[in-house]
Order: sequence, then structure tokens, then C-alpha cells
Amino acid sequence: MYRTKSRLLFAAIAFSLSQAAMAFDVAGLRIGDTVDDFQSLESPAKEFLTITHDPEGKIVRIFYRQEGLPNDEKTQAKLVNRICNKYGRVTPCYSALSEIESNDKQFLRFFHLYRDDAETQELRTRIRRTKAFSLTPDLTVEIDLMDSAYAKALREQKATASDLIDF
Repeated sequence: MYRTKSRLLFAAIAFSLSQAAMAFDVAGLRIGDTVDDFQSLESPAKEFLTITHDPEGKIVRIFYRQEGLPNDEKTQAKLVNRICNKYGRVTPCYSALSEIESNDKQFLRFFHLYRDDAETQELRTRIRRTKAFSLTPDLTVEIDLMDSAYAKALREQKATASDLIDF
């Protein structure tokens, strides 16, 4: 009995440590991978990926955008579940799925900002209508993974740029 409990405890600790140590990925690419890793990537998602790298060729941003997806309940639920199953089930996941399943609400969007435990990466996920006003709006999925230092530099750059604009 004691052995079984200790094995289960060890397995639970090992699993939680492996989850905490895991870095986010988008289509198999991770922050810190090289440009060569991207170029050799064999994935159907590659055509929807844009990467940004530092001077040494290390990836600091991976941006995935796919437009023109059907805006039906099955596709909406599939996209939300795919993101939430991969990156974590959080409150916005349950809210979006509730809107999709509800007859009196209409699914408009899903958004969540994930951060890794070490706070070295930021992952923004978004599902939205491609066009706000359309008779047949389709969906766009965006997954934006950034090194936190790069994300901070972008935010500072945008803040400074808006200060320079004189109306």
C-alpha cells in the first residue's frame, strides 16, 4: 500500500514538474529554435506561420494566422478545444464553449493570454470573425508566441511611437 502511494506521489510530482518545465510551441516550433529549424519544418501549418528572429538566428516570435475558416458551431468548438487542450483550460475556454452551445447567445470571439511559469514567454490566442460586418462572416485563428523580453520591447516601442504622433 505504501509503495503504491509513494509511486503515485512520485508520478504526480514528476508530471507537474514536466508540465512546469515545458515551453509553449506553435506547430512544433519553440522560442529559441533557429531559423534553420523553421526552414526544415515539415508541417501543413507552415504556410500560416511568420517568425521573427534575433541577430544570432534564434526565434523570438512565432505568429500563426489562418483566415477563412467556416463560422459554424462545429468549427468554433473544435478550434476552442484545440487551443484549450494544448495550452490549458482556463475560464475563457469554458465561456466560449458555453456561448457556442447556447441557443440564445452568439459566439463572437475567444481570447486568452497565457504565460509560462518562468514568465519568459507570452502566448496570445485569439479566434474572431474575419470581418465584423458580413452576411457570412468567417473565422480567423491567431496564435502569437513571443519571448517576454521581445514582447516588452514591442510594447515600449508602440508606446513611444504613439507619443511621437502629433495630431
